[in-house]
Amino acid sequence: MTVRPLGSVSHITRSNYIIVKLSKSNELPHIGVDIVDANNEVVGKLIDIIGPITQPFAVVRPIKPAITSFLKPSTFLFYRLPRKGYKKGKRHELQ
Repeated sequence: MTVRPLGSVSHITRSNYIIVKLSKSNELPHIGVDIVDANNEVVGKLIDIIGPITQPFAVVRPIKPAITSFLKPSTFLFYRLPRKGYKKGKRHELQ
């Protein structure tokens, strides 16, 4: 699978979400992609992109609450592109 840079951890919220400052505002990942660390270990899933257009932030839901204790501010995270041929849902054709 292809891995692309997401950005660095800004902070962890009280509700245990990971806020990531995106490194490239012109290249936004799709909601629902896997977020991984430098060791290609899954950290969580991307659930939202927030903030101003010029400097957006990603909101990541960790796969386990304990993961946030290992993440420090400025830890760089990446996202995995879905495999080729991946379709999210079944499409219905009009007849």
